[in-house]
Order: sequence, then structure tokens, then C-alpha cells
Amino acid sequence: MLPLLAERTSRHLERSPKSPKYLCLRDAIIELIVEGHLNEGTRLPTEQALAAALPVSLGTIQKALRELVESGELHRRRRLGTFVAGGDHRREITTPAFHFIRPDGARVRMVFIHLLKRQHVPGSGAWSRILGECAGGYVHLIRQDRIDGAFDCHTEIYLRTDMAASLLEAEAEALEHESILPLLETQGRITLSHAENHLRMVRLPRAVARVMLPRQESSTPPGLRLETFYRLEDGTTVAWQVMHIPANDYSLSLNTGLR
Repeated sequence: MLPLLAERTSRHLERSPKSPKYLCLRDAIIELIVEGHLNEGTRLPTEQALAAALPVSLGTIQKALRELVESGELHRRRRLGTFVAGGDHRREITTPAFHFIRPDGARVRMVFIHLLKRQHVPGSGAWSRILGECAGGYVHLIRQDRIDGAFDCHTEIYLRTDMAASLLEAEAEALEHESILPLLETQGRITLSHAENHLRMVRLPRAVARVMLPRQESSTPPGLRLETFYRLEDGTTVAWQVMHIPANDYSLSLNTGLR
């Protein structure tokens, strides 16, 4: 395993030379887990053994492993070592309307999604004005999206139940390992045509800031509000997504055509 991990780590370092080295190592480990080279329950070599075999320092290894433990990819057993955790480890989340770019220009491929809340919304509100009247009501999802291990975004998604009711019964884990719209497309529920992005600077809402920036002294720090409207070919809006993004060094690449 060590030679393969060393080769993957070197590849990531070469491809993204200005990215933090611990992110390159983290991405290499996740790749090997997803591809089946590191199966559930596999014990990783000691940090000293990894440092002797990999082109990164012991401190870099410790930081990468700590992040993977915090995100649930790995787990530690006292006095026994670090092991590959169970579950779905796919982390290359497809965002059809936009994606983040690291300061060095490399595209972000690792997004860690945590589903905070899922509910059925029967009444009217801004969502019904945007999505149109729906007798069955609407699906409302609230997520915390950790971008590249660097910062957290707060995301709310509203969808019509006549197209997305299955999301209310889906396993939470499924909603944390794939973007919602591609998931519905895969199920044959919808066929997206295009998206419209609205981006503006705002003061982050207090409730959002408490989740995203718990140590922030200011209750309303500045950030971005990205609204995305996903539409069918006939112009029908099937999903409305609102993402609050804190100040960071990353860039956003927006895409309107989804086909």
C-alpha cells in the first residue's frame, strides 16, 4: 500500500504544487479508499512509517490524518492505530452550476456534506413563489458543506415534492455523498436544462454564522450569498438553492448551461 500511496501523493503534489501538502495527501488517501485499495477496517501504517515512505513531513501526515478522522473517513482505536471507517467515501461531489477553485488554480474536488435538517414544507413562502404552486408541498434540505477542508458553507435547497418526494425517505448518507440534482437525474425524476446563478455580497445571517463560524466574534461577518435556480428545458424552476459562503481565498466558477 505504501508505494501506491507514495505514487498518488506525488501525483497530487505535482498537479497542485501550490496547494497545502496535507490536502494533497488527504485526497490521495480518499482516492485509494474509494477505489478499493484501502478497504473498510484496514489499518494504516504508523505515522512514522508513512513519514519514511511519503514525500511529505510528519507534521503534514498528522494534519491529513486528523482531518480524515474528523470527516469520518478514518477512525482511531486507542493503542491500536488508525483504521479505514465504513460507509460511502465518495467525495467528488458534482455541482452542475458552479464549482470552487483553490488559490493555486486547481479545481476543488473534495466536498464534505453534512445534512443538518430535512423537512416537508406544506405552506407557502418564497419557495412557492419561485417554484410555483405544488399541492404536495415542498422538500426543504439544510446542509453544512465543507469545501476542500478549508471552510464551511451553509446551504438550503427547496424542491417540489412532485419531483423530489423520494428525498424525504432516502437514507441521510445518500444525501451526503452526492449533489441533489444529479441524484434526481440519475433516478429519472428530472432532466435539467440550465441554471441561473445570482451572486451578491451580504452580511451572513446570525443563525448561519453561528453554524459556520462558531468562533467568530462578530455576529454578522461579511460573505457571499449564491442563489441558484435549476430549470427544465421549458423554463420550469424545479429547485432553488441558497448557499452562504464566508470570506475565503478560493474562487467561484459559475456555469449556466448544464447540457
